[in-house]
Amino acid sequence: MVSDGATFLLCGTAAVGVLSSFLLQQYAQREVNWLSFLTSLLGFVMSFGIIALIPYDVWEALTGQADQAGNIERPSQVLVDTSWEAIYWATSFLCWLLCPVLMEFEVAGDFTTAGRLKTSLRRNAVWYVLYMIAGSLILVWVFAGGGGILVSTGGGLVALAAWCMAASNAWGLLLSTFLMGFGLVAVPRHLWRLAAPGEQLQTLYSQAIAMDEARLSTQFELQDVISEARTELASRDTTVWDTKLERAFTMLQVTLEECELIHCELTNGARAPREENRGGRLQRGGDHSTRVDLLAQLHRALKQAGLEARRASCRWNDLVQTCLLLEDIEEQMFPSTVELASGSWQGGGCVSGFCARTICRWPLARTCWHSLMMLWLRTLRPRVLRVLAGICAVLSACIVLGQLTMFSNSWSFSLLSLLFQKEHGFGLTQLYCILPLSYMVCTAYWSVFRLKIAGWYGLYPNHNTDTASLLWCASILARLAAPLCYHFLLLIRVKGTAFQAMMGQMNVVPVLGKSFNDVFPCLVGFLCVCNLLNVYSRLVQLCGLDALEFEWGATSGGGDMGDLLAEGRRLVERERRRLSEDSLLQLQSRSSSEQLIPLRLQIAHLIDDGTLPNDWNSLAT
Repeated sequence: MVSDGATFLLCGTAAVGVLSSFLLQQYAQREVNWLSFLTSLLGFVMSFGIIALIPYDVWEALTGQADQAGNIERPSQVLVDTSWEAIYWATSFLCWLLCPVLMEFEVAGDFTTAGRLKTSLRRNAVWYVLYMIAGSLILVWVFAGGGGILVSTGGGLVALAAWCMAASNAWGLLLSTFLMGFGLVAVPRHLWRLAAPGEQLQTLYSQAIAMDEARLSTQFELQDVISEARTELASRDTTVWDTKLERAFTMLQVTLEECELIHCELTNGARAPREENRGGRLQRGGDHSTRVDLLAQLHRALKQAGLEARRASCRWNDLVQTCLLLEDIEEQMFPSTVELASGSWQGGGCVSGFCARTICRWPLARTCWHSLMMLWLRTLRPRVLRVLAGICAVLSACIVLGQLTMFSNSWSFSLLSLLFQKEHGFGLTQLYCILPLSYMVCTAYWSVFRLKIAGWYGLYPNHNTDTASLLWCASILARLAAPLCYHFLLLIRVKGTAFQAMMGQMNVVPVLGKSFNDVFPCLVGFLCVCNLLNVYSRLVQLCGLDALEFEWGATSGGGDMGDLLAEGRRLVERERRRLSEDSLLQLQSRSSSEQLIPLRLQIAHLIDDGTLPNDWNSLAT
């Protein structure tokens, strides 16, 4: 049994690691350093490992109850217990300590590794000090025998671990409850609107104006910081030599050139205007050490402005591509065989374009691929999306009903708990667990990127995700994984799991213990009703908490709604024309550079490049 459990855990860990590394490689920038990438990968692997281990833990508990062997500790259960302890505390270390330090380290403006690390620790010191003060107070109270907690938990270290676990779980439960209150309603609604492109386009058009303004704002901010950095570099005094100051100017020059390239790329080749006479915010007086510190602040502002401008541009490009796709589907402008073969339809991402070109090298595969795409776009897409929306709506209703009665031990509205009243086979138990648990995780994590307070962090395809975004996403997923899984186990009312035994240590903690986990999730129902009736945005605005508003919330039908939609449609149409002009310019530049090359050789070059399939040469001639 130990070998079976060990084999399952090893195979699951390997599968999660391979899948996570493949996905992160498609998203991460090529400039991401190996330590940050491995930390992000480890955070994703451990988070997915917690989620994947829950179904196995539930099956172990149900099997033990069916065999009436609850008082016998089986070898596989010892393995699961050990795995939970190691995964949980390693994940906590990653998301609460290592990821925040590395995030601040990446954006620090200091010019040495030690200086960047010192700045990172100083910026995180506020939280560390709060943790230390809280821990010291807890230790004083514990060793003084406060509330009998020392006796009930078996020692001061155990009590401290229980308090840390309770605080982390309370934070994760607060965030996951808030996120699920939006996602349980928004995900089915989003899928239903996708089945009718016209409805979804109205939502996207209303977002296009604000997103375009944010994109231009970040570009203007980057331009201002670039101009300021140029001014400071122009004021460089070469008559006085100082090693630290020269290194600061050299690294600032390198970062400035990188940001100029970013600005040039985001503005289609328009470089920021030279403003040598513009005064910077740095003070010219003071010693060299003070000047280096001020240059470090400018260096940090330059790096931050470049990151924000690139993230805003990625978000804008994603919205434009989605609008163009939905407009084509609504107008029934479906791709031709050539567009699918070259992977050029709607941009053809790095992975999708490569797969399309690989598949379409064979005539039969190309014909079948085009037929399947037409069948999906014309017939299956709206029906499948509506079916998925209905399934998600049923799952949302089941989850909300179970949460409303989670505080009661005698009666329950949880329909999910009916699936675990008796023992099932291993595969069926895994399916019953994975489907609702994955849906809860998806609704919470999907809502994170719709929350305006999250800033510009996100996962952007085609190697556009920077280091700080990778670390932030891994940190948020790691912080939500354990509270969501514990919340799921309380929802399905399965007793005797190893994960519940480990998390049960926090039940002795006042306020944040068992009562908090049983009562607080009832707020999900209230939040779902607010989002379902489209009153959440109004409540947030009345309370002055605009940062807690979701981007994809329902738009209010004011008198100027038609003007907003028309303006958003005009912006998307402008981007469509720009993309068409860029494609035309590329074709003209290629034709001008290859005008002396015979047509047969040009087609052969396109085949070697992967733009056309192997048999296109014979068809062209």
